[in-house]
Amino acid sequence: MKITEAKSAYYKQYQKFSFAAADVAKQKEEAEKNARLHPDKAEEFNKQAATLEISLEALNKQKEEYMKHNEKIAEMECAYANMIVSQQQSEAMEESAAEELKILETARRIMKGDIVPPQDEEKLMKYNFKLYMAAKNMAVMAKEHEEDDSLWEDEEEGTDERIDPMEYAGEQEAPEGGPSLDLEVSDVVEE
Repeated sequence: MKITEAKSAYYKQYQKFSFAAADVAKQKEEAEKNARLHPDKAEEFNKQAATLEISLEALNKQKEEYMKHNEKIAEMECAYANMIVSQQQSEAMEESAAEELKILETARRIMKGDIVPPQDEEKLMKYNFKLYMAAKNMAVMAKEHEEDDSLWEDEEEGTDERIDPMEYAGEQEAPEGGPSLDLEVSDVVEE
């Protein structure tokens, strides 16, 4: 079962048992109230309240199991999402470093007197205008002038498709071993 499906299923079970527990708690309060209001039938109402207390404890215990397992699922989902975010940050840092290296290489080429494509000069200028001006000043003193190809020619614009970390995490397998999703309130409640 995928994490998204498991979270939903366990939450529904949690809600079902929460509503049942609230209902049983209300019945127990009513039985206790009736025991006080009708002293002649107090023993009968107290037995009913005691039975309802046992049922309430069982329902609360089951409800907590569903909540704990759902917390495990949420932790796993968060771990998967964080993994994707870390990968994306790492890729972004690599891309940024590669971009800076290209810019510095462009500056080096200009400094030695090479003729670089205008779009490369523009990228250097936008990155650091002082570095661009220093490179241009040094180029004036250079004796040789070669024409270089762009360092950015091989790049395609807009091909970077990012994975949504939460979507990725939701598609991973949920941890096994949780409480049964087939359990009904009537299986837990004492009649």
